[in-house]
Amino acid sequence: MNADQDQLSCRLCGATRLILGLHLQHSARNISHLLRVGELQDDLPIDLSVYECKECGFIQLAHILDVAFYEDYLMTVSHSAQMRAYQKAQATDFVKSFGLAGKRIIEVGCGDGNYLEYLRDAGAQVAGIEPSVSFRQLALQRELMVFSGYIDRNNLAPAAPWDGFVTRQVLEHIADPNSFLQGICASMRADGVGLVEVPSLEQTLQGRRFYDFFPDHLNYFSARTLRYALERNGLEVIEVSRGMNGEYNVALVSVSQNVGFTELQRTAFNLGIELRAFIEGHRSSGNRVAVWGSGGKGIAALAVAEVKDIAYVVDSDPYKQGLFTPVSHFPVVDPENLKRDPVDAIIITALAYQDEIVAYLRQTIGFDGEIIILGSCLESVKK
Repeated sequence: MNADQDQLSCRLCGATRLILGLHLQHSARNISHLLRVGELQDDLPIDLSVYECKECGFIQLAHILDVAFYEDYLMTVSHSAQMRAYQKAQATDFVKSFGLAGKRIIEVGCGDGNYLEYLRDAGAQVAGIEPSVSFRQLALQRELMVFSGYIDRNNLAPAAPWDGFVTRQVLEHIADPNSFLQGICASMRADGVGLVEVPSLEQTLQGRRFYDFFPDHLNYFSARTLRYALERNGLEVIEVSRGMNGEYNVALVSVSQNVGFTELQRTAFNLGIELRAFIEGHRSSGNRVAVWGSGGKGIAALAVAEVKDIAYVVDSDPYKQGLFTPVSHFPVVDPENLKRDPVDAIIITALAYQDEIVAYLRQTIGFDGEIIILGSCLESVKK
């Protein structure tokens, strides 16, 4: 199905600033389907339009494929000795590098199961998901576990969560790459890792290979736009490299540990309770607590947590000494004040200098009290 340029938007970033980069007349309608004699008379060429997003640089075709296109898709590469050697080395290295022996890996778009066998031989527990009936039957003949269907944000991988995933030569076919990647990400464990492989746009442009554009491939990824696609959908990119003599862009990824605002709001509430309880616990026992650090982190933490009843705030910056913290109004003193006016516990908020501060407290002045580091929760420093 073709769409008018005015209706086009970028599949990746959603922008509508797309320009026509390439128009190929008389293109094959389906490069994955060779014809029988009886099909020749109905075979008609199509025009192919390739667009570039001026916002993110993503390259895409104007058309989309019918949902049923891949239900009988069959295009194998396992007959090639060179490809088998490449895939075996890649799969083995992936399992070894991330310690995935004995772990569960799913290949999304597993084709005939050839790559799954390499992952299994490397020691992983494997399964695949494949929409093509023809491909799936070939994989099942290898006695592999292969699920039917697609993955997107509303349809996670069966038997999730998985420890790792592989999706090779698939993302270029996907009409909604964001939904696809979000579905994969949501199907992984919190420490999950993955391998994503797509044809290299750089190879196409450097070789002036107009013939790399055909209807089966909706999306064309450079290393930069591949990284952008992965990162905007919850995956952290460890590296992007070129594989198979530069033909492919290969990304190694992990599930993003980025924390959203909901978690930050919850931490602000919980950490405030924890700080106040810690200080109150010492105060009720007749002990005194000080804070080290009147920088931005310390001031923000004391104010938002509504901390009261500490003795003072220590800071080695002479320009801050003798002044008071905003909102909480605690006096800022020099480190020597710990000798003149001892306390029983110290909370360190100057996180970048925590090792230096702990060494000063323990080794220089012999502080034997409790030392706490302010993190997402209070972390005690061993004596």
